[in-house]
Amino acid sequence: MSTVMPGPRPQPITDVSPTNSQSDGSVDAGSQWAQFDGLDSTVWSSLNQLSRALRVPEASLHDTLVAILQGALDLLQGAAHGAGVNLLVKGQFRPQAVLGEAPPLLDELQRRTGTGPCIEASERQCRIEITDTNTESRWPEFTSRAVAMGVKSMLCVPLWVQDHRLGSLSLYGSRPHALGGTAINLADLYATHAALALGDAQRTESLRRALSNRDTIGQAKGILMHSRKLSAQDAFELLVAASQRLNRKLVEVAQEVADTGALPAGLG
Repeated sequence: MSTVMPGPRPQPITDVSPTNSQSDGSVDAGSQWAQFDGLDSTVWSSLNQLSRALRVPEASLHDTLVAILQGALDLLQGAAHGAGVNLLVKGQFRPQAVLGEAPPLLDELQRRTGTGPCIEASERQCRIEITDTNTESRWPEFTSRAVAMGVKSMLCVPLWVQDHRLGSLSLYGSRPHALGGTAINLADLYATHAALALGDAQRTESLRRALSNRDTIGQAKGILMHSRKLSAQDAFELLVAASQRLNRKLVEVAQEVADTGALPAGLG
C-alpha cells in the first residue's frame, strides 16, 4: 500500500501533527527533531558533504540534476537502486534526469498516462511511500510495470522553494520496505537541500537563456539596421512585427535573421 503524508509548509523538514503540537498550536521543537535522533555522526557528515557539493555557484541545470541523483543514492547507501527527478514545467509533469534502468521507463509511463506516485508527489507536494509494489492498490498500471521491472518499493518526496513547486525526487528500492524509517527521514532532509540547489540552477539557467536571447536579438537588430538603414527602434519593431505575423517567438525570428542575414521568406 502507499502512504501519503501532508504537503510542505513553511518548515519543510516535518509536518505538524498531534504528537508534536502544543495546546496553543505551536510546535515542540524537541519533538519536531526527535525523528532524527537515530542518525549517527557519520550520516550527518555525509549529508553535510553532499549538501555542500550540490551548491556549486553557476552550476548548469543538467549538472545539478545529476549531482542530486547521485547524492541521493550515495546517502541512502544501497536502500535505493535507482532515482529520478521530475519537474513541473508550466504546470506540466516533465521527467528530467534519472539514474538506473527502471526510472526512465516508469517516469515516461506516468507522463503518458497522467497518473502515478511521482506525479502526485509533484502536483500535491506531498511525500508518497510505496512500501510494497506487489500489494499497492493505487496506480495499477504503474505498479504492475514496476513489479515487472524489479522495483519493489518507492519513495517520492516533493521539491519546493518558498511555496514554489519545483517537482519531486523519486527513489526506487529493489526489495519491499527498503525505503522506510531512516531512509524517509534522510530523504526529507536531503530534498530540502536538493530543492535549494535546483532552484539556484534554474535561476542561473534562466539568466543565461535571457542573456543569450538578448545577444541574438541584438545581432538581428544590427543586421537589419545595416541592411535596411534603420534605427535600433525601427529594427526591433520590424522583428516584433515579423514574430507576430509568423506566430513564432521573437528570439526564433531573430536567430533566423542572425543565421541568414535576412528576415524569414515572404516578409520582404
